[in-house]
Order: sequence, then C-alpha cells, then structure tokens
Amino acid sequence: GGGGRGVDEMPSVFDVCSPANILRNEPKRIRNFGVVQIMIGFIHLGFGVPLYYSATYVLAIDLFTPWWAGLVFIISGALTMLNVDSPEPKVSKAAKISNTVSAVIAGIAAAAYLLSTFIAKSGHHLYISRGPLILLFLLFLYALIEMFFAIVVSIIYCKG
Repeated sequence: GGGGRGVDEMPSVFDVCSPANILRNEPKRIRNFGVVQIMIGFIHLGFGVPLYYSATYVLAIDLFTPWWAGLVFIISGALTMLNVDSPEPKVSKAAKISNTVSAVIAGIAAAAYLLSTFIAKSGHHLYISRGPLILLFLLFLYALIEMFFAIVVSIIYCKG
C-alpha cells in the first residue's frame, strides 16, 4: 500500500459543494470565510484606486462604490473572525448583522459595477477602455463572491 487515500475514499465535488457541507458550523471554516471577506474588501479598496484614475466618469466611481463596499466587507470579515475567537452575545449579534448588511451591500455594489458599463456621467460619452472594463468586471465578480460568503455566514449564524 501507498499509505494514501483510495479513490473510493475521496469525496466527490458534489459532496464537497453540497449545501449541507458548506453550511457546517466549524470555527476554522467560518474563520476562513472571514479571511476571504477581508481579502475581498482590500481588493475593492485596491482596485478602486486605478479605476478612479483611469475612468473618473464611471458610475461606480461617482458613487465611491469600491471604497464603501470594501470597508463594509473588511468590517464584516473582521467581526466574523472575532466571533470565532470570542463568541460573546454582543459580538455574535454584530457578526450576524454585519454579514446581512454586507450581503445587501455586495448586491448593491455588484449592480453599481454592472450599471457602470451602461451609464456615464451626463455630458460624457460612454467609452470604457479595456483596463477599467476589466477592473469593473473583476469588482463585479468579487462583489458576487462576497455576497455568497456573507449569505453563507449569515445562514450559519442564524442556524446555530
């Protein structure tokens, strides 16, 4: 024997990605969700800077979407991680609320990024060069990912 796992012992992708597996209340898993939320927040803050200088006429920049959304995601992730370390009732309630708010904000941010590809400031022609368009698309995807993680964490906290 090679000492490794047999092929029939490996879980399938469907088992790993099943809702029951994703929604397990394990501290390490929830901590990782918080880390991902913080990383997505910093990505929003970081991508907002070149987007600001390359496409100031974009709706998402007019609304400062990368910055307020990024801050909300960072706060939500930090409270999620803090709740794993010290599950006091106040921290737990703050983590539940912040993840619910983060999911809503992520949906609004995703809509703002998507609308930014269609709507320009009045008096400007809507032409977005490839670089800013890629940034808008990536921010849109990261907002959807954040919405998924925030909803999952909210469901886990409301279940248990």
